[in-house]
This record gives sequence, structure tokens and C-alpha cells, in this order.
Amino acid sequence: MDYTLIKWNKKNYEIFIDELKKLQDEKYKEFHNKVIGAEVEVIGLRSPIIKDIAKKIAKGDWKGFLSQKKGKYYEETGIRGLIIGFVKADKKIIKEYIEKFVDEINNWGICDSFIGNLKIIKKEKEFFYPLVKKMAESDNQWKIRFGLITLMSYYTEKEYINETFKICSAVKNKEYYVQMGQAWLISTLFIKFRNETLEYLKNNTLDNWAQNKAIQKIRESFRVSEEDKELVKSFKK
Repeated sequence: MDYTLIKWNKKNYEIFIDELKKLQDEKYKEFHNKVIGAEVEVIGLRSPIIKDIAKKIAKGDWKGFLSQKKGKYYEETGIRGLIIGFVKADKKIIKEYIEKFVDEINNWGICDSFIGNLKIIKKEKEFFYPLVKKMAESDNQWKIRFGLITLMSYYTEKEYINETFKICSAVKNKEYYVQMGQAWLISTLFIKFRNETLEYLKNNTLDNWAQNKAIQKIRESFRVSEEDKELVKSFKK
């Protein structure tokens, strides 16, 4: 199939899914199932293959592709998300598709790979910030994680740091991947804004588990001095 030329409809979309299955790597499928740790059906395709397909679709009838009914496969959903990051379109249109796609996220792998490919946010931080903040303030675990990991990926800058601390503390959701998102965000901020993050670790309303996991991740980092690794231990809750 030439993904750049197809005008997508139900029939050729079904053929597309069959084509994906033919590319299956059984060993990778077993490995990926363990890594994802979620109840999703995995075909077993490596990331370079998925990205290459998404890039080609993004150059063609990408809106037609995304209008097809969402299927059940991990890779299928992953391709949909990657396309949104690859398309050349107005930022307002991309924002609309981001909002729609976040509703499809049901595991950390799709969430984080989607965010990693949204390079437009890096270029348009101010425009996308209200959306990112709104997601982090949601009551849906995957929207919250989307907000937290996007802040970590694109907003670790001086002008956003105080607001980021507030957003992180305001999250009260106890789901594992939400709290891991909080911990990852704080540990990343520590590397870039050591003094500010030390003050935050001294006084915040973070859940005990999230605070202690953040400290663990700081201590595991190769970019943190041995002195600071010992220092942050004193802030365990």
C-alpha cells in the first residue's frame, strides 16, 4: 500500500490492519506485552516501522485515516497519535486533534510516545499551555499523565516552574501511572532547577508515595551529585 496516496475508507482501512499483521515480530510482541503491562492487544511491531508508516500517512489523507473508527490494536492507536505529531497543519487544527486523541489513550506507552512526537508544542509553548494545564487538572488518569509528562517534556523552563510545582501538588489522583508522572516530572526539574526543586521537596502537598518516588528517581540519576543524592534522602515522607 502506498500510504501517501490512499483515500481512506472502511475497506482499505481493514486492508491496512491486515498489512500491519503481516509485519508482526512475534518475539517483540512478547517483550512489548511485558513492558506495556496493560490489557491492550499488541500486534508486535517495532517503533521504527510504526513511525515510518505514520510519517507516510501524515503526508497524504491523514484526516481520512483519523476519521476511521478506532480499532483495538496498540500499534493502530500508536500510529494515530504519531500522525498528529507529523502532520503539517495549523496549530489550532492540531490542538483539536490532540484533544480528541487524548480520549483514546488507555496506557502509558501510547501516552508517552504521543507526547514525544508533538514537537509543535516546543515551538508553540504559550499557545498549547492552557490545554496542557487543563489536562493535568482533569480527573482522568491518562489526561493527567498527558499533562504532567508534557510539562516535563516541553515546559521545564524558568517561567513555568512555579506553576508546574502548583499543578503537580494539586494532583490527588492515586493511580500508579499518574503518581509516576509526578515523580518523573519532579526528578527532571531537580536536574535543571536544583535549588527551586529542593525548596519544593521541603514543603509541598505531594502524596507520600509520589514524593518518595521522586526522591528515588533523583537518586538514580547519573546527573545528580553524590552529595545531593544524600541530601534529598532527608526529604522522604
